Amino acid sequence: MNIPAFLRPVSRASKGAFVSLRVAAGTLFGASGGAEGEARPIPDVGTGAGPEGTAKAAVPTAGGGRTALRAASILSAAFLAVGVAGSVSLVDASEARSEPGKPSPGHLRELEGVEERVLNGSPKNPYHQVVDNSNARNFEAKGYRSKQAGEGAFGGGYAVATENAGPVSFEFEVPETRHYSVWARWPSGGQNAEAARMGVPSAGGTEWEELDQSRDGGMWVRIGAYEMKKGRRDIRLESGGGRAVADAVMIVGDALVGRDGRTASVADPYDFAADEEDRSPYDSASLPKSSTTTRAGGPTGADVLRVAKRHLGTRYGHNSCRNGVREDCSCHTRLVFKKFGHGFPDSPVYQWNMDRGYKFYGKSLLRAGDVVFHDLSGDGRLDDHYADHVSIWAGRGNIVHASSYFGKVVVSEEKYLGGYWGAKRFGLR
Repeated sequence: MNIPAFLRPVSRASKGAFVSLRVAAGTLFGASGGAEGEARPIPDVGTGAGPEGTAKAAVPTAGGGRTALRAASILSAAFLAVGVAGSVSLVDASEARSEPGKPSPGHLRELEGVEERVLNGSPKNPYHQVVDNSNARNFEAKGYRSKQAGEGAFGGGYAVATENAGPVSFEFEVPETRHYSVWARWPSGGQNAEAARMGVPSAGGTEWEELDQSRDGGMWVRIGAYEMKKGRRDIRLESGGGRAVADAVMIVGDALVGRDGRTASVADPYDFAADEEDRSPYDSASLPKSSTTTRAGGPTGADVLRVAKRHLGTRYGHNSCRNGVREDCSCHTRLVFKKFGHGFPDSPVYQWNMDRGYKFYGKSLLRAGDVVFHDLSGDGRLDDHYADHVSIWAGRGNIVHASSYFGKVVVSEEKYLGGYWGAKRFGLR
């Protein structure tokens, strides 16, 4: 008989209870099997283990008080059956539940008011400009040596600081005053500068950001979002005394600004500037139709981010979890990691508690593609399916996630989320 999924735990529990009652009835009426005078098994009760691991209790079947003992046995078995039914039902129901229930009305009210929290919108086709080291008109680097190859270098080349390196200039034409996302990239290399500095011209003056170029190489890394005035503007790079790398910088007029000062980026930088080597076999939209190639060595955290960023701009919501509809935080991570052979449940609580993935807690250990968890409910537990949060680490303090604050999938700074809980790293395939 086909039993509906939601009734199967109850059905299994009822079956177990029926077996216990049947054994008890056999004890009372002498019909449960076994010769008279033998001890008869009562499931999960007693002190000895039978051949199949079944506990046994000695039930006398001869001598005085036989009926009373049998009556006591059936009462004990009946209570046991009720207990077994209840416990099995609860355990099986918990195991059968792969999705949380519906969000509470209070939580849904918290999702309202995006227009009040977010001060601006993002155009459908935002302005963007890329300047790399091969652009003689917009790039200037005194005391830097050109390199023609590098792992993850944009355009196939980059420039490296020498001992006499001066500041590097990336010059942009800003078409209008507004907030712009600034992205940068450099090739991978453990010898790269750990304390290079980037100066971004904002409306309030130059804002300097420290860059650890020994990490997050070979991909577009979000530096931040800044209000930039109309006109020609220079973004500058200083070596900080190390082996600074000048490769490419991009501005995109897509940045969202929250009333509390936080910012977010909603456009995928790879839509505007992607090299041939940026094409990922795990992101079909990045491949030419004729391509069947796969990256040597298997997928990496950069591949995870390529897939995760394809969801940027998708509206936030708790609909059924499908691509391109609405996504909440755990739906986003679920859809992304499905590409890499993982079946995630649609809940940050379940994703943290499931046995898969390597758990760790130090933020300094985070690297691109790690899954990050936050106790946003602030109760000291990661147990709220809708208030708590999950995201994907995007390098340099950023996460890509479905944000209820901004009302869509964005890249933003992790520091604005309180209650950091821990992280997981998954094997990719």
